[in-house]
Amino acid sequence: MATPSLKLRLHVLGSKIHKWLAIFVGLQVLLWMGTGALMSFLDLEEVRSEHVVSRTSQALPIDASLPAWVENRGSLASVTTRSLDGKAVTEVRKVDGTVSLHDPSSGQKLSPISAEAAKSIALRAWTGPRTTIAAARVIDEPVGTEFRGPFPAWQVTYTDEASTRIYIDAASGTLGAARSDTWRLFDFIWGLHIMDWTERDRINSWWLLLFGIGGTIIALSGFVLLANRMPRIRRRTKRQKAA
Repeated sequence: MATPSLKLRLHVLGSKIHKWLAIFVGLQVLLWMGTGALMSFLDLEEVRSEHVVSRTSQALPIDASLPAWVENRGSLASVTTRSLDGKAVTEVRKVDGTVSLHDPSSGQKLSPISAEAAKSIALRAWTGPRTTIAAARVIDEPVGTEFRGPFPAWQVTYTDEASTRIYIDAASGTLGAARSDTWRLFDFIWGLHIMDWTERDRINSWWLLLFGIGGTIIALSGFVLLANRMPRIRRRTKRQKAA
């Protein structure tokens, strides 16, 4: 029996590699294409709830008084008098990152903010269709991929159809992440797309790298098959013309 030519051996090898890798990688390639298409149809503004939650700073009351009670011993990063829930408060931020709220006149500490204050802040920030507050609770640890700090924070849930939640820093009263069902769908799809099923923020995992290499090999082996089959196609066309 004659020994198969190098060209034939390459063809057989390329066919096997292409077939088995296509079966192994095909599902993830389908997820890449499908999730990519779905993400392209989702409005990023809606994903981030920017169409219903405003982060525009509130105007400082005209009669706000500036603090004269703050002592700076080299530990302060900033002292800011601003509006919070329709009232003037003084935010004292230290170089170590800690934040506290005070009454501008007396210096009385106002933080951490109460549940009622958190609900009021959330309702003031809402710009979507009329809604109410379903619940408010303090959280001290990450909520999946939905919110990762700073802590402690108030998780305020609206009664809207998208089950929107907003996170408010309990120390400063500032708005954090706003999450809805649209965001959760996007987050799930994104995890499938980048093959990071837990953290959703790693685009260089070994899984992604291996499947990326596998997809590249599939494409290269496909070119090998195409290069080997082209002469056969040309010969078939010539025979048909001669006939």
